[in-house]
Amino acid sequence: MTKYFEVLKRDGPARLGKLTLEQSLKTPAALSEEDYISVGSIFGFGSEEKALAMAVMEIQKKLVIMPHVPSGLRSEPSKIASSDEVKIGGPKGIVVHPFASGVEKADVYIISSAGCLRSPRDLVRAVLGLRNIIPPDSALYAPALATPANLALLVYLGIDLVDATRVIADGYYGRYHTRDGVFDSKIPEELPCRCESCVKLADNPSPELLASHNVQELEVEICRVRETIRSEVIREYVERQVRVKPELTAAFRVLDQEHIYLERRTPQHRKSIMYANTTESLSRVEVTRFADRALTRFTPPNANVLLLLPCSARKPYSTSRSHRRFIEAIGPWRRYLNELILTSPLALVPRELEEVYPAANYDVPVTGRWDCEERRWLLKCLDAYLEKNRYSSIVAHIDSELRDTLEDHGIDAIYTGGGTGDENLARLSQAVKEATRDAVRTPDPRLQRFRAVADYYLGNGTGDLLFSGKVKIKGVEVQDERRRALARMTPQGMIALSLEGAKILEPRGTYTVAIGDFLPKGSLLAPGVVDADEQIRPGDEVIIRGDKAFGIGRAKMSGWEMVASSRGVAVELKQIEKIG
Repeated sequence: MTKYFEVLKRDGPARLGKLTLEQSLKTPAALSEEDYISVGSIFGFGSEEKALAMAVMEIQKKLVIMPHVPSGLRSEPSKIASSDEVKIGGPKGIVVHPFASGVEKADVYIISSAGCLRSPRDLVRAVLGLRNIIPPDSALYAPALATPANLALLVYLGIDLVDATRVIADGYYGRYHTRDGVFDSKIPEELPCRCESCVKLADNPSPELLASHNVQELEVEICRVRETIRSEVIREYVERQVRVKPELTAAFRVLDQEHIYLERRTPQHRKSIMYANTTESLSRVEVTRFADRALTRFTPPNANVLLLLPCSARKPYSTSRSHRRFIEAIGPWRRYLNELILTSPLALVPRELEEVYPAANYDVPVTGRWDCEERRWLLKCLDAYLEKNRYSSIVAHIDSELRDTLEDHGIDAIYTGGGTGDENLARLSQAVKEATRDAVRTPDPRLQRFRAVADYYLGNGTGDLLFSGKVKIKGVEVQDERRRALARMTPQGMIALSLEGAKILEPRGTYTVAIGDFLPKGSLLAPGVVDADEQIRPGDEVIIRGDKAFGIGRAKMSGWEMVASSRGVAVELKQIEKIG
């Protein structure tokens, strides 16, 4: 149980945290020699006992790095006597082999031979392997590895602490670092930096000044990366930064193949716009999660006609000029069909889910062209959707390459040409009128939206269970026949339960956090969590149950992390009531 490190905010594997030393250190951060004391290699002592005894003597608030056996990157990890029982007066650091299979308890884990992790696959394998076996509320330190160019990727992998060792050494080898790469063995004629060291470098190109600039550039990049986590745009920033060197791009693509690792750590919702600017955006968790839930958790209203529409620059789509015109053209036949928007990178967005993140919060470069990866992803999702949901007829109001893509793939539809011109909209209106001639009228679209969003966030069947019986919609709320609120829609397109709604869903046991024998107040901290649904992600609506309390809240950690952590806020409480 760590007393010295706490995660304060998460954006994927990247975290903002606090390491309590003599002064609190905001992470990600660069450690200096003043921040820690290293007992060093066990070979400097006569025995393991003497090495461990030296660690006990270092009783202070600096990070004490326990004695270790040096080992190479490709050698078998060596062990010394367990230091679990060794009590020190501050945070404890343990040196671990990059490919270790087990670890002792510590506040900070230091990756041995981290500077040798130059292969993209080795780097990803080492960091992910360690993050999966160390406690989630402990810090991971990678010495002699960070540069301004690779820092964002290292933090996105899951590293909390770095140092300036590599950039200082590079300064003495004549290497000038920037976040856009390194000038190797040649100081650029026009320095892109105006720091005090760079001002002096023009007249005095000394290694000391070069190292000083490199350190400052690393410190600036650390501040920049912390701000991207705070602003919830770390993924976009990493997609930009990995373009600096091919090996960074390779490591990033290897990381994206570790979907489970990323998904378990990715929030359900962000306040920021999701920019899908690169090919790698098709692989990000928010995209694949939305596509999966649109296929597995979404049940369209009972209609036998499907209308395919293009996306729009403005979100939600129905607020855009083009979609308003589509809706006017469809007119009274809208209640007899399902609407499905085709877009990149999300592939398919049912109309009922257009206000769900990230469907209402993304932007993408618009060229009018669909590349091979975008087409492959769209068709894969559309095939799965049409396999699950059968329709007697499909109307496709799309044009250009999107139409060619569907026709070449063999999608049998009535193609009306797309566009918002009067003739185009007339063709759409006529096609929909004929296709819905014998169609079944769908339920109230407002209630269907509530059902769809409830299923999206809380699992299949939630909407039917929560809104069964006589319910009515009043504003953004759904009420039961006794006018008690069951749930409401938030401005962010999320479902928010009432206590009454939570009581209906609680017997299922999903999205539930079990707590001990106490009544929480304010926030629920991780030590109070007994068990939690593994599928909970930061931002999810959760139900809290215990011997003395029942309530609802918004998750600040993933479910697995709540159970494994000893510090930090697990759930931000919204309503709580005492039982008994």
